[in-house]
Amino acid sequence: MGYIDYLMISQMKELDLFDDIEYKYIKKIIEDDEDEIEVEIEDLDCDRIAWCKTRFTFKLNINVSGGWSPLMVDKTFVVDKEYNNSSPYALMMLELQEEEEEEEEEDEDKENKLESN
Repeated sequence: MGYIDYLMISQMKELDLFDDIEYKYIKKIIEDDEDEIEVEIEDLDCDRIAWCKTRFTFKLNINVSGGWSPLMVDKTFVVDKEYNNSSPYALMMLELQEEEEEEEEEDEDKENKLESN
């Protein structure tokens, strides 16, 4: 089971999530590094020792017209990344998981405070 996180465009670039998407679809999206996109992140089983595999699923509102009049559609992208568990990529993934766990703990603390009142 995965989790949902909001990643900034800059983080998605660091994670190479746009590498296999045609530039014509994402050229406007990748201009603003501070924008955030909802991403489902799921750890997958990997058959190689000391390697990890993660699936990222996200939607982008892209222009598919190819002409002057834009035709915007929501398209879902699924990106699977395989990486060594001691790589910089693995460290980035660990940071994302730690951020998610901290947010969950904060939410639980808030709920507990509301219940005790």
